[in-house]
Amino acid sequence: MGRDRVAEALIRYLKVHGRRILSNASEQEMVRIEIRALFRYYERESRDDRLERRIEGFEWRGCRVDGEHLMVPLSLVREVLELE
Repeated sequence: MGRDRVAEALIRYLKVHGRRILSNASEQEMVRIEIRALFRYYERESRDDRLERRIEGFEWRGCRVDGEHLMVPLSLVREVLELE
C-alpha cells in the first residue's frame, strides 16, 4: 500500500516535470530526483502518514532510493508522458 502511494506521487511529479527532465537528460539512463520534490505530490492517508516513512526501501519499475534521491529510469519518464 505504501509503495503504491509513493509510485502515484512519482507519476504525478513526472506528468508535471517529465518534459523538462527529458530535455536535460541527454544520454543518461537514469535521472536523480530529490525525494523532497515529491512531497507536494504525495497524498497522505492520515495525519501520521509520511512520505519519509513510506519511501524507505522503495523499489518500483527500476526506481530505487539512493540517499536523499530517487533514481528513476528515463524509460519510465517517457512512458508516463506517453500515457497523458
